[in-house]
Amino acid sequence: MLFISMLTLVSEESFLFRPLSLLFIGLGLTLTKPALAEFSLAQIPPLSNKTPITLVAEKGFWTDYLTREMLPKFTEKTGVKVNVVSTELESMFELQTQALLQGEGKYDLLTMEAGWAKEWAANGYTVPLPELAKLYDPDGEKAMERYLEPYYPSLLNILSYHGELHAIPYNNYVMGSHYRADLFENKTEQTHFEQRFGYPLKPATNFDELQDQAVFFTRKTGELLADKPLSHNFYGLALMSGNKPHINDEFSSIIWSLGGAWMWPIYNQQKQLTHFEVPAVNQEALKAAIIYRKLMPYAIPADDKFAFNEAANAMASGQVAIWPFAYNNLWSASFKVEANVPGARLGVAQVPGGTPYNGAYAFAVSYDSKNPQAAYWLLKYMGTYEAQYAYALGGGNPCRMDVVTAPEFKQASKRAIAGAFEASHIANLFWSTKVLDVGHFTTTAMGQIYPELSHACYAASRHEADSADIFIELSAKIKHLQNTYGEVPAIDKNNSQ
Repeated sequence: MLFISMLTLVSEESFLFRPLSLLFIGLGLTLTKPALAEFSLAQIPPLSNKTPITLVAEKGFWTDYLTREMLPKFTEKTGVKVNVVSTELESMFELQTQALLQGEGKYDLLTMEAGWAKEWAANGYTVPLPELAKLYDPDGEKAMERYLEPYYPSLLNILSYHGELHAIPYNNYVMGSHYRADLFENKTEQTHFEQRFGYPLKPATNFDELQDQAVFFTRKTGELLADKPLSHNFYGLALMSGNKPHINDEFSSIIWSLGGAWMWPIYNQQKQLTHFEVPAVNQEALKAAIIYRKLMPYAIPADDKFAFNEAANAMASGQVAIWPFAYNNLWSASFKVEANVPGARLGVAQVPGGTPYNGAYAFAVSYDSKNPQAAYWLLKYMGTYEAQYAYALGGGNPCRMDVVTAPEFKQASKRAIAGAFEASHIANLFWSTKVLDVGHFTTTAMGQIYPELSHACYAASRHEADSADIFIELSAKIKHLQNTYGEVPAIDKNNSQ
């Protein structure tokens, strides 16, 4: 068995998860299940603590699967009953935070969005996994190190804090561009596009190309699309342009692609984070707002509630040609266009600009758990190959490389669920250690900062004349929130550097 650890200790404060998968790719290998020793339910030792535990989980097929299939098996094996609190993602942060503040042990296993990970860890709400492994795992920290090998380093770096991982990801929402491949490959459309714009029609790699395609594919009822008259208006793209968090994810992708950031982490020679620099006038944000506003006239009309579900439905119902900043865990939703529109075929590419938003939802053990022993073993069980494979079959976007690269998911029969797996794999590898280069994934105050980013992006998308003031005010808020809630200070970025 080829075994190479992907964990490299950089300093006391910085523990980087290195991309083992890059090595496998360089060797011409595919990282699949047989390459690694796999943890299973059978390996859970007898538990001394039989106190029932409570799991917070998002509503949907994954929680249904856990409740129906995995949790009964866990209880049968360990004798520990598992209660499930199923809730919508929108209420999950407040629900759990209030319970954690009380410290009454209400929840043993928490569900978190990646942006909360460092904040919750800094507040002491979650327990480091190596600490739990030393307490409860016969092989200690080495067992956890082996267990983590198949997971994307990008996600582990996002979820780590001061050199230690606090959570196991289960739902990866890295972005891709979902597009109507049948339209892009139509000979008439290809000819007309090249005649009009002077270059071949292919998935956009930059924002100028995306703008051209948005203009080109926007058509009125009765006009031809792929040689057939339209029975409804058709739009170049879908943008998640409502007054929701997701508009920030689109803006962030654009800003990063332009070489900018909302805030920059600064490290010393020992790779320790010392402070953040915040651009007083964020030029890349201003450019992103210009790009976004230019795209909006060619996007399907949206109200202030328009977000990922509405964008996926716009693609699925055959109303748009491109969803350029799609979350790949919604591939199966976009894919419904193939059933809804005769002749439609969905394709996926990297996002224009090449820097997708990334993150995950994850499980962690709470500091006030009444049975951390059982919570630890259930956490490991929920992240096994078996569990992530089932998650993939249900339409989710897995966080384990061995599941994503499993040969059966490359079959045409699996396109409806796995058609974006390869694109997600590439995007996750791109972010492996780059997540440490932007403040988004390194601050312990993102739970406070993120809503301000969303509000500012929405405002700037609507008010061109006020964009500079909007982003100047945003930078001031970022500094204030970081200096109030963060562990290290934020200062103005010297733009002459």
